[in-house]
Amino acid sequence: ERAIARHEAEQNASPTTKLPGSRAIEEETERRLALAHAGRGSFAFCYLDLDNLKAFNDYYGFAKADGVIRQTGDIIRDVIAREGNPNDFIGHIAGDDFVFITSLDRVDRVCKTVAQTFDRLVPLYYNKQDRERNYIETVDRFGQLRRFPVMTVSIAVVTSTERVRNHNELAVIAAELKKQAKAIPETSYVRDGELVMPASRVSPRVE
Repeated sequence: ERAIARHEAEQNASPTTKLPGSRAIEEETERRLALAHAGRGSFAFCYLDLDNLKAFNDYYGFAKADGVIRQTGDIIRDVIAREGNPNDFIGHIAGDDFVFITSLDRVDRVCKTVAQTFDRLVPLYYNKQDRERNYIETVDRFGQLRRFPVMTVSIAVVTSTERVRNHNELAVIAAELKKQAKAIPETSYVRDGELVMPASRVSPRVE
């Protein structure tokens, strides 16, 4: 049974990062919610999304874009290994969307370190000229030539899960918080509606 479960998990894993995919994420989230509802532990659900990856893909090609996605998965793995807990979970939904689950006492440290490491490493995927001017020029989805800043990362975190009934409800809450994070034109981290990074900014309202 363990071998079958392992095989199914491997079949569901992301081919790019080898991380557990959407089905495993849903199962783990439901398990954590059941434990939380039974009073056996709270958790932080973290939703990470890259900003401006499509423009990077159009400009540099899918091979380099896949490299950035793999690098992001590696960053999360490394930070969780150093700053998280042994039973923390990491999943790759698809494309540039990731989920990780950690404890309330570690979530700020983990998210800030992931964000800071991303900002240090990912600009190196750009050539020197683009990196120094901090943007690339490429056509947007409407066919207009636009300047796109060097990629950043948006992290949305839900820690208040007591009244969340299932994975779908949690995903909806996280998606709303992600909109709030992505409204900031730089790497950002929003926790339960509070803008944690960058600390100098005021969080925009999301209707």
